[in-house]
Amino acid sequence: MPWSTYFGEMGNFVKMNHILEGVYKSISFGMIITWVCCYKGFYAAGSGSGQAGVSKATTQAVVLASVSILVWDYFMTAILF
Repeated sequence: MPWSTYFGEMGNFVKMNHILEGVYKSISFGMIITWVCCYKGFYAAGSGSGQAGVSKATTQAVVLASVSILVWDYFMTAILF
């Protein structure tokens, strides 16, 4: 398929609200990751001392951010669609 056909037909199937939904989700996911990681990083000393505390806080941040994104994506999809 030539590129001109692909991009010419893309306008028939991709609407502006599809693009905006992706932008809204991307921004909200970035904010969730930032908030969770900053919170866990700030309170890393409460997780333990030294390297063990940092590694525990990092693991907690990754898990919490991943679960939060899954839950938030469910609600965003329910609201936007």
